[in-house]
Amino acid sequence: MELIDFRVRFEEALARNESIVFFCNCEVKYSGRAEAFLARGDRVIIVKSDNTVLVHQPEGSNPVNYMKPNSRIELERVENRLVLKTRNLEYKDYLDIDIFRVYNFMSHKLEDGLKLEIVGTEKDMSDMIKAKPELISPDFKPLSREEHTKFGFIDVFGHDKKGNLVVVECKRYTASLQCVTQLRRYVEKIKELKGIEHVKGVVASPRISPNALDMLRKWGFEWKQVHPPKRLEKYNKDQRNLYEW
Repeated sequence: MELIDFRVRFEEALARNESIVFFCNCEVKYSGRAEAFLARGDRVIIVKSDNTVLVHQPEGSNPVNYMKPNSRIELERVENRLVLKTRNLEYKDYLDIDIFRVYNFMSHKLEDGLKLEIVGTEKDMSDMIKAKPELISPDFKPLSREEHTKFGFIDVFGHDKKGNLVVVECKRYTASLQCVTQLRRYVEKIKELKGIEHVKGVVASPRISPNALDMLRKWGFEWKQVHPPKRLEKYNKDQRNLYEW
């Protein structure tokens, strides 16, 4: 594509507030969060409708450089190349992309106002435990979810067949010392509020760190291995592959 044709199409798409993607041979200079220079090479440039700019190399998932939303974008002719100048006054940084050759260009007006829905959160775990209390123990009877205390919300609150109150703290990843400490605060607060001596504490998570497990047992609490529900998961990440047999 001729640079003059690219410039016309780019500026028209920018004026229409379209999302832009083009493949080019370019050089990149950046100043702001750090100082960076990337010599000539083939890259993918993405300009979003909010004037976010991303520079991608042919490999890897993360951009090698970027500019945050609401940047000011200009395309100028300088000798034998075009320079895509991006400035963000709020963050006091700039990105200059010297474009020597454009291989392909496309743009489109995109509409999407939805937010990403995270599946398998602590809330999903507590819902699952409330629906299937046997995940904690055969005699666990949940009373409520997200019970409010001075220190936050207890994920699942209930009792066992002996009438002992049970506090369950859910973690979707590896339970840490912080998780165990949080559980203890909840247990102590329930003891204080109810005026009783014994309250059971349980951490429910797929994994727990060794030092967290030691502290858990030291304080007389329990760990139950519970995996968060993943309705969209296609593969079992814990399943061994062929090379591990």
